[in-house]
Amino acid sequence: MADEIDPLAIDWCARAVKLRRVEEALLMGEMVTEARFGEDMSRYANASLADVKTALDEAIRKCQISRGETPKRTRYAMVGRMRPY
Repeated sequence: MADEIDPLAIDWCARAVKLRRVEEALLMGEMVTEARFGEDMSRYANASLADVKTALDEAIRKCQISRGETPKRTRYAMVGRMRPY
């Protein structure tokens, strides 16, 4: 039973490669859909670039963990506040 492949296991590295292709397609304008109704036309993308980037960052991080690497720490900037002095 140890040789069985878990059907729910995710290959994070393969997912990262696919998400990178989706990101590139969005940036190049390939994933834009156009709809025309008479003279009216609207264009929209099927996926949000921000959502794709978030999923890509997570997939890259989990891929690095699965390879035994230490992922880069996520840096959060501190909120700037005016000081009264």
